[in-house]
Amino acid sequence: MLLRLLKDICLPEGAGSSRKAETGALPLSGVRPSRTNGGESIESDDTAIDRLYQQVEKALAEGDLALAEACCQKALDLRPGAALASFHLARVRLAQRRLPEASECLNRAESVPGLDAKTRNRIGIVWLDLDDCARAETCFRSILAKDDTHAYAWCNLGIALQRKGDLEEALACFRRALKLKPDFVEAMHNYGLLLRDLGRPAEALAMLEHAVLLKPEFALAHANIGVVHQDLGDIDQAFAAFDRALELEPESGDIHLTKAHLLLSAGRFREGWEEQEYRRLAPEFPRGRFPFPEWKGEDLTGKNLLVYAEQGIGDEIMLAGCFPDLFAKGGRCVIECDPRLETLYRRSFPQAEFAGKRFKKPDTWLEAFRPIDLQIPVGSLPRFFRNEEVDFPRHSGYLEADPRRVGRWKERLAALGPGLKIGLSWRGGTSRTNAYLRSIPLETWLPVLSRPNTHFVNLQYTDCRAELDSFHSRHGIRIHSWREIESDYEETAALVASLDLVISVCTAVVHLAGALGVPVWVLVPSSPGWRYLREGASLPWYPAARLFRQAEPLHWEPVIVEIGTELESLTNAFSLRNFDDVAVAR
Repeated sequence: MLLRLLKDICLPEGAGSSRKAETGALPLSGVRPSRTNGGESIESDDTAIDRLYQQVEKALAEGDLALAEACCQKALDLRPGAALASFHLARVRLAQRRLPEASECLNRAESVPGLDAKTRNRIGIVWLDLDDCARAETCFRSILAKDDTHAYAWCNLGIALQRKGDLEEALACFRRALKLKPDFVEAMHNYGLLLRDLGRPAEALAMLEHAVLLKPEFALAHANIGVVHQDLGDIDQAFAAFDRALELEPESGDIHLTKAHLLLSAGRFREGWEEQEYRRLAPEFPRGRFPFPEWKGEDLTGKNLLVYAEQGIGDEIMLAGCFPDLFAKGGRCVIECDPRLETLYRRSFPQAEFAGKRFKKPDTWLEAFRPIDLQIPVGSLPRFFRNEEVDFPRHSGYLEADPRRVGRWKERLAALGPGLKIGLSWRGGTSRTNAYLRSIPLETWLPVLSRPNTHFVNLQYTDCRAELDSFHSRHGIRIHSWREIESDYEETAALVASLDLVISVCTAVVHLAGALGVPVWVLVPSSPGWRYLREGASLPWYPAARLFRQAEPLHWEPVIVEIGTELESLTNAFSLRNFDDVAVAR
């Protein structure tokens, strides 16, 4: 079962087994310009720039992005166009979530003539961090075109290909890296994770155990041994592996969080939420944004509480189910959220004030909402309100779509003709969140899409018109699509609220439908995220959800057949008046 998989290890050439290498941080050595005239002055510039790069590393590790940016700018002032300065600035922009600017900085770094393999390898790693696997692949292949004995480039190319879904070629890359460097424990680790994704847990376990045999202090590998033991049903051994990992790296937010997800997936909510508090140690956690004391669950009468954002949009929607419990504590609540959710939240929770300013820097927007007495990250709310299964309310939806938009969508859907109106989402996640494990090609959906008395509606957020047109030309099946939902989440919510049923892979649409109270059938991979638990057909967060579980990785056909059978029974045996009760029947 996939909890929160820890990062694949992307290594710069010459990196050892340090924690920096494991977390993708990069050592300082790089291209140094040759001396020309004025040797003493150039040596002084080199020393100054190296010192600035060291300050960048330290500032990034401590989350001081303003200092890191200032150091990069000073380096560029000293040496305009320096590849490493642009590279480090790209890392800063990535940490600031200014992704287009990060890409521009990487492009500038990559365009500098004469880059050596080490620098290209570093650039490729950041392309991976930017979720641009194609650019990363190009970068690593350019290294190997000049030197096919570069083990680190083979390993990193394997990661890029794995994230693209080219799994067999990724396996070959990891094997090549290990042939070149037999004691390459980081490549063993990544190879083991890929074997796990391919449904070969025994081989994965053997590979990871070999890695820790060679490097007993390899905490990340111990943690993923725990993940594989959990796949195999050896829960005690899974926790033992996590405990060993945490003995080695007690301050690792990633390892604590993965252990928390193991607990949560097993329904051990109280323990899981407590363990999840260690996520604050992870580099990506937004530490130190605000100066207010932490709320500890006490009564809020007469107080002003800030709930600040830290999660993706799907988790934000899921955690919003805790808002009514929070409001019952009294006081005034200011809630930061994804800008796409701001108006939807205001309508659904008029008791609170909402600011769609998620991750805006600097946080001057908060001045309009003062006074603030206390703060809490949104991901910590369940710790107070969802500790036992009975704490999850049997709600019929807590989000309210715009009634006027819903009316328009119902008219548009009615014009399609009689039959069920079903929303469909067949792709989920990104390359960094294992999209290849939970996405299903449209061709595989044919047993479902060919059912009579049904009209399917596209719920993907991205433009997939070409894919849908090609599918229609091959099979004569039309999946209806409207571009409004690509840019306006209010339109997406209104469309979902107008449907009879949503059928989806694990993605944010599941959370939206469940929070609106719309029946949703979820196709769950054999190694699902913790939100979908280890077993069962129900989802505690959403009474309207029904889970259909995959038995083997990458084999969706039996799940599709099951969905098709259930849909046939639904359309043949029951009228639309009975639909809501039948769609979520267990």
